[in-house]
Amino acid sequence: MDRFRAGATTLNVPRLQAGVTLIEVLTVIGIVAILAAAAFPSMTTMLVAQRLRSAGTDLMSSLLIARSEAIKRGVQVRLAPITGTDWSAGWTAKAAPNGDQIDRRNAPGYRVQVTRAPATIAYERTGRLSAAGIVRIELSDVDGNTGAPARCVTIDPSGLPRLSVGACS
Repeated sequence: MDRFRAGATTLNVPRLQAGVTLIEVLTVIGIVAILAAAAFPSMTTMLVAQRLRSAGTDLMSSLLIARSEAIKRGVQVRLAPITGTDWSAGWTAKAAPNGDQIDRRNAPGYRVQVTRAPATIAYERTGRLSAAGIVRIELSDVDGNTGAPARCVTIDPSGLPRLSVGACS
């Protein structure tokens, strides 16, 4: 009440601002948009590379399970695509002679292409491949222009798979 008396002096204290201005918000949004636009191409490459890595490890896992079960059960185990010869749709591992399903994997991922794969991969009861020679399966991006390197699963005659970065040679 004293400040309203005649002759009383009042202090002019500046008000503190609470919040941000519209210009500051728009500036921050603009900077974030520019950074996101610059990072987007490398993010796409990273996502495709992760899908290829995941598909390669899934295939390796199925191959190791099939080999292990062939040795354990003492029967032939076949790894084959779910539909015809299209490994991109997924695969199953089945034990002979009754066809017990040991493992099943769905499609390896969006935009993952499987090439150079044989119709089936069969492990004998010893854990070795029934086919002679080395089997190579290549996993790559459908478009091929993302810059993500392909993956190559190589199975030697002893039946052991190996995953490497780069196209199969």
